[in-house]
Amino acid sequence: MIPFDWLDTFAQMVALKLNSDIVSVRLILSVLFGYPIALAYSLLSVRWSIPQRQMYLLLCGVFLFGWNFGFDIIHMIIGIFVTMFVNYFSCGTKLSVVFAFCFNMAYLLSGSYIYNRGTYDINWTTPYCILCLRLIGLTWDLYDGSKPAAEISKLQKRSALSTFPGVLETLSFCFVPTAFISGPQFPMCHYQAFIDGSLRPYAILRNRTFLQRFIFNPKVQRTVIRFTMGIAGILILSRMLSRFPAEFMLTEEFQQQWGFLSRLVYMIIFGQITLFRYVAIWLIGEGACVLLGLGCTGLVHIRHLAQDDDNGFTGGKHHDPSEVRTKSALDRRDSAVAWNEQSVAQLIASKTYDPTRVEIREADHTACANISLGNLLLATNTDHLVSGFNINTNKWVLEYVYKRLRFLGNKKLSQVFTLLFLALWHGLYSGYFVNFATEFLVIAVEKDFLCIIKRSVYSDFLYKTKIGFVLTSVLGKLHVLFLLASPLVAFYLLQFHLWFPVLKSVYFVGFIYLLWPLMRPLVKSAFPPKSSHLKSTPSAQFQPNGMPNVDITEGIKKE
Repeated sequence: MIPFDWLDTFAQMVALKLNSDIVSVRLILSVLFGYPIALAYSLLSVRWSIPQRQMYLLLCGVFLFGWNFGFDIIHMIIGIFVTMFVNYFSCGTKLSVVFAFCFNMAYLLSGSYIYNRGTYDINWTTPYCILCLRLIGLTWDLYDGSKPAAEISKLQKRSALSTFPGVLETLSFCFVPTAFISGPQFPMCHYQAFIDGSLRPYAILRNRTFLQRFIFNPKVQRTVIRFTMGIAGILILSRMLSRFPAEFMLTEEFQQQWGFLSRLVYMIIFGQITLFRYVAIWLIGEGACVLLGLGCTGLVHIRHLAQDDDNGFTGGKHHDPSEVRTKSALDRRDSAVAWNEQSVAQLIASKTYDPTRVEIREADHTACANISLGNLLLATNTDHLVSGFNINTNKWVLEYVYKRLRFLGNKKLSQVFTLLFLALWHGLYSGYFVNFATEFLVIAVEKDFLCIIKRSVYSDFLYKTKIGFVLTSVLGKLHVLFLLASPLVAFYLLQFHLWFPVLKSVYFVGFIYLLWPLMRPLVKSAFPPKSSHLKSTPSAQFQPNGMPNVDITEGIKKE
């Protein structure tokens, strides 16, 4: 085995400084090692062939896996080769898709059941969670590639694979050193474009100044910002976790001697620490992916400049940066266009191309974005939470699970199976199911509640005045902090005999949303509708049987 003693010595030193265990520190350091790996790739890969680039990424990924999990890499190899073996002989059939789902989920759940001990154990099942989705997505893309173009959607065409990937290509895709531990997910076609150099629009980056290349470069900017925020988060949260440990919630002092409000506030703080621990790791991982080049969207913003006698240069009516920059990075991506579209390519190649007349700016590198920190920090409702947290995985689930369940012919059934898949993907512990069931319930209740408020006679005051804006923002933020407490505690403690006494100590207040069918008439009487809405039907209602009528993917679609 490769000697890792010197790395373990360094990890032990860091663990002592952070007051953490060496296994967790080893994983964090592995994510951080993605930065020098990505920097070396960015500087040297221009002189390498495609197989050399793939081999470099594969060897780096295998090295990091070996340091963390040793010979357990055999589980990754089994998952990859068994899935691709079935794909090779039954590619383009429903059998291959069903097998990819069943085999990889069963292998992951079996490993979790055998090797995990009821706590957050970091072992080979941690990267296999990422691999599981990657292999399922790859199988779907091969299936889509075998179908006629008229039978698949526009989005599916972008990721569909018409040719079977090679062994080295598949292995390097699965072991990308910046993405195999904590994600994010990306399709094989995105990886192929990254490897062959066609992903990033180099043509528009020629003849750049030093400032444009190293300071105002969207790749460099996003890498630095994500890395800085992630490191700051790790340092702050490690200190906070030592002051608010999970073990204290299991003590008699907490459950019996503390007051109700004290227990609830402690759970709220702990829930936020749990949430932002994931955020910090994802931010660091995204920064490494961006530096590597995987974050590129392949999009550009184009602004046609025209001479105006009164105002000088004026922007065209499409993709005006003055409008674009007022949006978040993920929203700005929607206003960009593919750089290799025929019109753009002709414009760049034209001998008459004048950069003083046409402004072409590379879009933000958001292809690997899993967090929208602004949406998350300023969230005042569940829509903001969904659009700001775990974005990449939400998109994957939407495209490869929810939309693929159309054959059921029942939207609600598709939603149930989607949530069940997410819960099972995390593991078999009851805490996961409590978390996702609560999420579904809260989204349904909040959507119906806000629908009543926005149609009420008080809506103009609450949403169109400064006082109302402050009031709804503060109350909304307090509600977000409250609603996350109970499910995140259950999510962290996992086992019934651990999370149940803790939630019982606050009288299961986190499940108060179950009383919404009883409270709804009172809320409607307190917030009477405007005359214009008296005959209209709210978009979100509860069905006669008491089940919520809500689309869980609405927030995901907003990205």
